[in-house]
Amino acid sequence: MRQSITIIIFSIVGVAVLVYLLSYFLIYEPGKESLQDQVTALGLDVDNLESTILDQENQISALESESALYAQQITDLESEVITLQTDLNAAGQQVLYYQNQLALIQSQLSDSQELLNSVLAISVIQNYTWFYQYKSWNCDLPVLLSTYVDYSERPRPTSISSYVDMAIDPDDDVFIASVIQEIDGIALEYHLNEEQRLNLVIALVQSMPYTDDGATTTSDEYPRYPIETVFERGGDCEDTSILVAALLDAMGYDVALLHLPDAQHMAVGVALPGASGQYYEYGGKQYFYLETTNEGWPIGQIPLELISTYTYIYPLRD
Repeated sequence: MRQSITIIIFSIVGVAVLVYLLSYFLIYEPGKESLQDQVTALGLDVDNLESTILDQENQISALESESALYAQQITDLESEVITLQTDLNAAGQQVLYYQNQLALIQSQLSDSQELLNSVLAISVIQNYTWFYQYKSWNCDLPVLLSTYVDYSERPRPTSISSYVDMAIDPDDDVFIASVIQEIDGIALEYHLNEEQRLNLVIALVQSMPYTDDGATTTSDEYPRYPIETVFERGGDCEDTSILVAALLDAMGYDVALLHLPDAQHMAVGVALPGASGQYYEYGGKQYFYLETTNEGWPIGQIPLELISTYTYIYPLRD
């Protein structure tokens, strides 16, 4: 009995195993193949994802490298900005310094200009003493320093004919008139006639020391305006001739500048009715020779060595 039960049990177990195996091969094997296919597909997807991830990682790595480069460039630029800002601050300090210096210089310049203006406003009194007709004469000739400086800064003419313009320059009319006024005061005080008045002016200029241009200037030929000759208390032949011509012209006389090129000399010609001596005819007039570089030369008297010298005549007025 027990043996029969055992056989039955084994039979049932065998049937169950057989059923299981049949179910496995009929049901689970096809599912297994499907799962394997899915696993294979998933593996491919994983490979693709890994490849994509690798590409992304490579891109991220490249971007990180670029980012690091940009970060370094930004750091460098920030450093340059700091340097430039430092330089800018230093430049600003320099600008401020120079602005202060400029303000100081402008203030000093303003003070210097005020001082210069005050100096130029000074009227220098030139006192002259000279002899005429065995008598000593004296006068004070004021020269405004600013006027003298103005004339001393003017360019020098290059032609002899331009000396006429120097003698009749209108800018010194006031000065020339002041000299004549001083002479007229003396003439009135001492009851001098017109001839004596004329010769008094001539004697004044003839008494001025002769000075060579090469010794008093940087030029061998430096013609001076009348106000310069009076202020500098002398000159050479063209300087005193220009001065005498200007004075006599202001007194109403018909005068001319005489140029004697062979002798390198200059004098004055005076168209004076009733005069005698050496003269030059020009334009229907007789211009009597007048030496201006030495004392005692009367109108019409010429140094012997100049008598035969060719002379150019430049009247002051037409």
